[in-house]
Amino acid sequence: MLKIVEQEDEQALTFKLAGRLAGDWTPELERCWRLAVSAQQPATVNMDLTEVTFVDDAGKQLLMAMAGEQVKLIAADVQMTALVEQIARGLPSQENET
Repeated sequence: MLKIVEQEDEQALTFKLAGRLAGDWTPELERCWRLAVSAQQPATVNMDLTEVTFVDDAGKQLLMAMAGEQVKLIAADVQMTALVEQIARGLPSQENET
């Protein structure tokens, strides 16, 4: 099970997740994210993974796609922090190379 809570303020739209990002919950999170972003068009989107206990391969792919669309992934524990770092290493650099 995955709990998805949307929190919006003047600076960002944050999705607070709790539980397992796996199975049928992955497309549900994607649906919620895409609907909210298209409706609200926030300047910043955060995905708070501090209460996520497990992410399957499909969930990892979704998080990678989100990060590729400038969603900030927030983690606290060792497992999720390592996952976020792995995703960040897999994305092209945003800096201009000279």
